[in-house]
Amino acid sequence: MTDWYVQREHEELGPLKPAELLSLVRDGDVLAETMVRKDDSPWFAAGEVGGLFEAARRPTIEHYCPHCPDVRVSTPPATCPKCDRTLIKTRQRIIEHSVGKPKSTLGVSSGPTASARRWLQKRIGRDIS
Repeated sequence: MTDWYVQREHEELGPLKPAELLSLVRDGDVLAETMVRKDDSPWFAAGEVGGLFEAARRPTIEHYCPHCPDVRVSTPPATCPKCDRTLIKTRQRIIEHSVGKPKSTLGVSSGPTASARRWLQKRIGRDIS
């Protein structure tokens, strides 16, 4: 799997999974002019990553077992990890996304964005604010 890195001032944030990079785009922490790189490639503008900003705007569909409350499953056909039923149809939750407004820095905030940022800080082992 590809690792992504984001340049912020004189720091490098990463390695990031593609989903983590998408989250930073959705939050407005990565803009078209933000410098990124894939694995060991040279730095380039995030706007040059084909489909990145389009993917950030696409809705996400989550699938849930219709028999077990709040048990998430993979795209059908799937097997529920709780009730062990084979599922052809699931309950779906569609999450609409938009690209966040530009931020001056990756600052500390509250809510889901702050939670994701704290998780990322633990993952990379340093402060990203």
